Amino acid sequence: MLSPGVLFPAAYLLVYTSTNIYLNTVFKTNLARSVNQASDSTWKITIKSLSSDLILDSVTLKYIKLTPSGTSAQPPVTIPTIEVNCSNLEKLLFSPAKRASSTQVIREKIFSDGHIIQ
Repeated sequence: MLSPGVLFPAAYLLVYTSTNIYLNTVFKTNLARSVNQASDSTWKITIKSLSSDLILDSVTLKYIKLTPSGTSAQPPVTIPTIEVNCSNLEKLLFSPAKRASSTQVIREKIFSDGHIIQ
């Protein structure tokens, strides 16, 4: 039999790993789509990776590149790292409302750090 002392860390590790996999697959795609829509298709974004911290209350984005679409005279914007406070990240997997609010918070942080007006 497994003791609760083993079950809790195993379950937490499963949630943590699942959240990080989700962030780097589906959430990253949704965030890119959200940035594109919020900027009226004038900016495209690439993100190398997203990761949560161990207590699932913030997201770190690494190597963000915002590229103007079309023939814009604006130069690309590169941001090495952004850390965004997003509480209750474990709910991303289960709550569409949490996904939407987290996407909006992260998108606004990217625009503000990149000095891009929406």
